Amino acid sequence: MKLSKIMVPYDGSEHARRALDYAKGLAAMAGADARVFIVHIMPSDMIDSKDLDDGGSLDGVPLGLVDREAYQGLVDKALARAKAKVAEGLADVVAEMGDAAVIDVVADPSAADAIVYYAKKNDIDLIVMGRRGLGALRGMLGSVSYGVLHGADAPVLTVK
Repeated sequence: MKLSKIMVPYDGSEHARRALDYAKGLAAMAGADARVFIVHIMPSDMIDSKDLDDGGSLDGVPLGLVDREAYQGLVDKALARAKAKVAEGLADVVAEMGDAAVIDVVADPSAADAIVYYAKKNDIDLIVMGRRGLGALRGMLGSVSYGVLHGADAPVLTVK
């Protein structure tokens, strides 16, 4: 089994950080061409108020009248800001791994669906994820972990 593309869904939790550490070790054993895709899932309905004018408008246009292209611009800004924040929080990992670390942020209402889709789209060889994240259902295995285990074509390794 090749491990040239390892995905780590990352939400900033301790479990996600342990999964990332584990994935780094696997990538090191896999060789120089191995990449670790660190992917943060942002709820697609989340728009940062910094992108809006006072009064709930976008460049003076009431949000109810914003077209799809303008809305996509808001989403793109929010994704770029989230990616920069994740990269800043993982500066030590990026410095250590260099080009082997690929940070990405995607927007989707379902974290599990987003992880499964991203893994398929990018031909991920292995998904390494924490058993629990920062979500509301902390006490269980984690609804996201459960959804990924059942939906992914790639093998899934959960890290405690």
